[in-house]
Amino acid sequence: MNRIFRNLAVGLILAASLVIPLAAQDALSGDFSKRPEIEKRLAAVRAEASGLAAEADPALRERLQQLEAVCQFHLAAMDIVAKAQSARDTAAQTLATWHGFTQPPPYSILLLDDTRETLATLAAARRASEAQLRIVTAEIEGARDKLDAHQQAERQLMDAAVSAGTPEARQSAERSVKTEQISSRIAAEAVARLNLRLQAQQAELNMIRSQTKLATLQIKALEGKTTFSQKDLDTILQGLARDKAEAVAALVAASRQSQAPNPLLAWKTEFLDVEKEFWNTRFAAFGKKDPAIVKKALATLGEHKSRVDDWIEIAQLRLAGGATEAAEIDPGKLRENLHQTIRLQRRIGFAIADLEGGHLQTPVLDLVSSRLHALWDTELYLAEETEVVNGSKISTFRAVTIGKLVRLALILTVGWLLLRFISRKIKSIVVRKTGISQATAGLAATWAFVAGLALLVIYGLNTARIPFTALAFLGGALAIGVGFGTQTLLKDFISGLILIFERPFKVGDLVEVEGVSGRIRSIGIRASIIQQGNGIDTVIPNNKLLENQVTNWTLSDSLLRHSITVNVDYGTPTHEVPRTLLAAAAEHGLVLKDPEPEVLFEDFADQALVFRLFFWFDTRKTSRDTLASDLRYMIEKAFSESNITIAGQQS
Repeated sequence: MNRIFRNLAVGLILAASLVIPLAAQDALSGDFSKRPEIEKRLAAVRAEASGLAAEADPALRERLQQLEAVCQFHLAAMDIVAKAQSARDTAAQTLATWHGFTQPPPYSILLLDDTRETLATLAAARRASEAQLRIVTAEIEGARDKLDAHQQAERQLMDAAVSAGTPEARQSAERSVKTEQISSRIAAEAVARLNLRLQAQQAELNMIRSQTKLATLQIKALEGKTTFSQKDLDTILQGLARDKAEAVAALVAASRQSQAPNPLLAWKTEFLDVEKEFWNTRFAAFGKKDPAIVKKALATLGEHKSRVDDWIEIAQLRLAGGATEAAEIDPGKLRENLHQTIRLQRRIGFAIADLEGGHLQTPVLDLVSSRLHALWDTELYLAEETEVVNGSKISTFRAVTIGKLVRLALILTVGWLLLRFISRKIKSIVVRKTGISQATAGLAATWAFVAGLALLVIYGLNTARIPFTALAFLGGALAIGVGFGTQTLLKDFISGLILIFERPFKVGDLVEVEGVSGRIRSIGIRASIIQQGNGIDTVIPNNKLLENQVTNWTLSDSLLRHSITVNVDYGTPTHEVPRTLLAAAAEHGLVLKDPEPEVLFEDFADQALVFRLFFWFDTRKTSRDTLASDLRYMIEKAFSESNITIAGQQS
């Protein structure tokens, strides 16, 4: 007894020593979305790190350094959010206040091209921003999982420390608890920082959407009101001539110094020639209605586009494959030339679209893909989840999207089919290995299926990243919508559970309920099936089996007693009738010898003497009606041989 109290006292002291550090860390708790609170935690972490002894655990010191870095990243994320939200507000204000161009039409084709290029750039930026949004959302899920894992490990280590048998084991567990506490704080800061990144990304996406709307409005204002003047062409050609002269001069200078020609300069001279030809072709065909001129221009522009596409592919492959150094190409210059080439590629596309009578269109596949992505990521419900770290509540939101629901539906569908297959296998294995009845094995398979289905739902929700708090919302909505309509189903379900556990009857029992008699063929979750003697299956809701009077002929065992009434004429020797009846019963092999049959002289009727034969039989081997019919045949034959006359109505 003394030993028990001593161990209890040690455990209480150790638990108090573990709680004290947690209470001391409450000063670090606070709002994870306010800069002063983050700065306060950062200062506390630095003080905690500087206060470590020289012989402190290196892993603990490393964790504190990581926590300090995460707090600094958290502060930087607040600046990013503020900047992104400011840019979003500016873009929204610009869109709201734009009411058209200040100068009157006609407008230069170059202004239309610039606006189209802006719209194309914004389309690419939108796709990148949406991808980044998905990445950040996935990172939040991962950070939350890490936070949950660290908190679970912390609780397990605290239990291990309390139950440690030696001081060394206790000290080791205490160090591990401290490390996990800091890891939980790191994960909490990471979750909050990622939430800020999510806000910044959403603000950036909203900014891009506002800018896209503005560019679309500007294009609509420019369409049909543009011109391509000789002055515009001269300005473009002068700039191209100047750039080409600089490139040629650089090539000549390198040649005079016996240096190898720069591949990018040689490419640039060729590129400028193609661009010059493009502008001349576009100017010559602009506004023309002659089909021959338009057809010739489209053919030339198609050749330009094919050539430019090849240049872009080569440049991208060299940058991606790191082949710039072997070819003595400056990667920075190559990226600059690639940007110019992509710009020309877009201009060629604009020109082709104009000549074909269209406007700038998003490629069909990109449009369809964008719409599908938007539909896939459509948020149906935001579920709030709260974690408590060092006394602070960390709230995050997990979105229930169409994509997650589709993923969950696929998991449940495949899992359902797999569970059906497994439950059938379980039934066959249980019957084969244990020798129990098919009915009992079927019941075991049913419950295995139900248990597997519950686990499948939990697995599906975790895999699809749908929070369990969403079930409360969905459950409430379903309860309001179909609560009254499912009362009977719920009653049947609960009745089915009671029947399965209480077992007032089992599969194979001979029962009679509401005028229906037969054997229980199956007991389901909602209803049970009774197979009558004529082969008809009757489905009876489970609540009927509980609320109504049910006669179970085989509840305790499978033996039943039945009787046959026989009327004989007056004057028949009364001692011969019982002997003949008992002999007929003894001759039938399915009439039980124990309890043995008996005959009672029941009554003096008006026109007959009434005798009743009572006998027992096993319901597993024969049915009542079949056995009674056999005995009546045998009794009739025996009475005929014994000259006993059957009189009156029989039963």
